[in-house]
Amino acid sequence: MRELLLGSELIDADRAKEIGLVNRVVAQDDLMTEAQKFAQSVLQGAPGALAQTKQLIEELWSSSVKEDVDLALKYHMQARESKEAREGIAAFNEKRKPNWIA
Repeated sequence: MRELLLGSELIDADRAKEIGLVNRVVAQDDLMTEAQKFAQSVLQGAPGALAQTKQLIEELWSSSVKEDVDLALKYHMQARESKEAREGIAAFNEKRKPNWIA
């Protein structure tokens, strides 16, 4: 995760799968079929066991995805409003390297 957040490398679907960010990669035309196959396999489980598993998953994480996204958005907005952001944008527009020490 640190490599993804600190680096600026864009990754493709195969790399995302390789590092465990996604479980599977399918062609866009096959997406709905694959999602339905997965849903059908989940529905084969016992309802009580599925409910308990879902509860366990909720308890394993200390914060919800919404809270994680809200926190990430807070940091993102702070970064966008910084002097560094302005310098980075100016450098990009002027086709030069940014001067981070100002």
